[in-house]
Amino acid sequence: MEILKSKNNPKIKHWHKLQDKKYRLQSKTFLIEGYHLVEEAIKHNLIVEIIESETNWKYKNSIKVSKDIIEHLSTTKTPQNILAECKFITREIKFNKILILNNLQDPGNIGTIIRLAKAFGFDSIAVENFDFYNPKVIRSSQGAFFDLNIFKISSSEEFIKQIKQQDFRVYATVLNQRAKKLNQTHFQQDKIAVVLGNEGNGISQQVQNICDEWVYVPIEFESLNVACCAAIILNKIYNES
Repeated sequence: MEILKSKNNPKIKHWHKLQDKKYRLQSKTFLIEGYHLVEEAIKHNLIVEIIESETNWKYKNSIKVSKDIIEHLSTTKTPQNILAECKFITREIKFNKILILNNLQDPGNIGTIIRLAKAFGFDSIAVENFDFYNPKVIRSSQGAFFDLNIFKISSSEEFIKQIKQQDFRVYATVLNQRAKKLNQTHFQQDKIAVVLGNEGNGISQQVQNICDEWVYVPIEFESLNVACCAAIILNKIYNES
């Protein structure tokens, strides 16, 4: 069996270029790393090609490459000797419980929030102006990425206006003493949307103004990481259901 060893090989060049957002959009494919994610992608019928190190022979039809090529294609410090090229996911835009990410920028936070959404029964995530096929997002989501309805929006404000016309109740998470404390808030269980804000600036004022309720998590510290905040709020909603 042929083992690909050259960075100039057309396949290797193509896979390496998938680290670039624009190229991913052009090819409508993305790379994943690690056995767990590859198994999840197989379950969802998303695999284009599996790429394994020459020392690994788990998948019969995989393309074998040298360890140097695995390191060249990997975006992690300790590659797991397996990657796969996957098709973009065709998502059904139907939702009942939505997280709206208002200009979040950290891919690790976004991936963790996707995982939390899955754990606490949310079905959809609307992501404003961020490429959710970023490798770190997918890695941090630990496979939940494949199960949820994740889609891009250009404006949180416009999206909220649309879903409010469909009787959704929208809760903004804010650091504001005029907001209701989390333990005093009772959440609607169907047609609910929770807005999480940018790591540095929070939710924009325009978006806050059109939400139905403001909620904050009382803590004895200046602020919480947005993913920590999401975990506390989603757990409260889950336990109320």
